[in-house]
Amino acid sequence: MDSTAPNARTAQSRAEHAVAELRRERAETLHALLGLPEDDVKERIDWRGTPQSVNIRLQLFSGHLFDHQQHLLKLLAARGRSLSTAEYMLMKAAAEMAQFEVLCLALSDADFTATGPAEGDWSAQQIIEHVTSTERGYRERLLAGLEGARAARAAASGAGPS
Repeated sequence: MDSTAPNARTAQSRAEHAVAELRRERAETLHALLGLPEDDVKERIDWRGTPQSVNIRLQLFSGHLFDHQQHLLKLLAARGRSLSTAEYMLMKAAAEMAQFEVLCLALSDADFTATGPAEGDWSAQQIIEHVTSTERGYRERLLAGLEGARAARAAASGAGPS
């Protein structure tokens, strides 16, 4: 395998460490705020000396991340770098994963294991088990396919596997 390939690294980069910390914070936020009743979302709270609704603060919380995504795109552009096709597709997959996670986490244990309303509907638990298995399968098949393709390229060029 190419030693410069991302999956060849063993040490966690600074970015990976920082993202892991952000993920821990987001997990805490989700745990604390998922399931807020509508009355609480409408509640006005003191926010730095100004009364604001929890709903507005949640909206601004979401927009804050979007704002800083723009800053990160500018940082990449300033370094003459854009997202590769793989990075872009993985970014989209991560965004979908975030939505999927919240949908699952919003369910009580009973709702998580209960099947859907129509005959043959899966439960959320069955869905997440299927998605987890498929995730693993996609990743393993992609990596195995790439390994084969790299070996074939190396053999064709006479260099042998790297």
